[in-house]
Amino acid sequence: MADLEDIQNGRKTGLTYGFADLDGITSGMHPGNVTVIAAGSGVGKSTLALNAAVAAAKTGAKVLFSSLEMSRMELMQKIVSAEGRIALHHMTHQGLLTPEGWEIVRRLGPELFRELPLRVHRPDGASLGDIASAARACTRDGGLDLLVLDYLQLVDTPQFRNVTREQAVAGVSRGLKNLSVQLGCHVIALSQLNDDGLMRESRAIKNDATVVIKVERPDADDKTSPRAGEVDLIIEKNRYGPTARVTAAAQLHYSRFVDMTL
Repeated sequence: MADLEDIQNGRKTGLTYGFADLDGITSGMHPGNVTVIAAGSGVGKSTLALNAAVAAAKTGAKVLFSSLEMSRMELMQKIVSAEGRIALHHMTHQGLLTPEGWEIVRRLGPELFRELPLRVHRPDGASLGDIASAARACTRDGGLDLLVLDYLQLVDTPQFRNVTREQAVAGVSRGLKNLSVQLGCHVIALSQLNDDGLMRESRAIKNDATVVIKVERPDADDKTSPRAGEVDLIIEKNRYGPTARVTAAAQLHYSRFVDMTL
């Protein structure tokens, strides 16, 4: 009864994804649960996950973003681009950062990377054990509320005879679920999609997830789409609520997605 009262009165809410409609449908991110964000290459799944990580950290949540794809510097550049509304290519190409841009970077640096409880992490190894060790270190050093892994199919898996790649990736998925329970944190795991729209190499990824969000951009393949600049966050699985489609605005030149109302 006390638990239900807390939920109904808004005293027990999950961590924010950074999108009002997505939070409303899923009730946010809760400890011991896993959200899978799935998309094809170049659609923006890393951007969405990084946006969610920063949004959660802004509420005081302790976040670890572990990337097997991007360097720490690339992650930091994308965060500054999104938060400072500086075009990402202005920071990555010679001579394009204006004096105003430099001032924004100088101002945001301490806010984002000294005060915000967000760690960007490029593990020395790429095994699940390496990622789990970093997460446990964060738990010991002040706690951990959210772990983001970018992305599942890049995790090294042991090579055993008679074990298929699909079974190996399924083991990684199950390991992340167990880690979320052991550490009392939420996990966001990114997954690559095949051309047929299915998650690459393992249906077990979907089975272990509490929420599965597929990211689709109408203008990714059709540059003349009347929905250019929009992104669909398709909630394909929601263990504690309905499935739905949430539309957001894609501002990829700023490395971010935002609510359509902003």
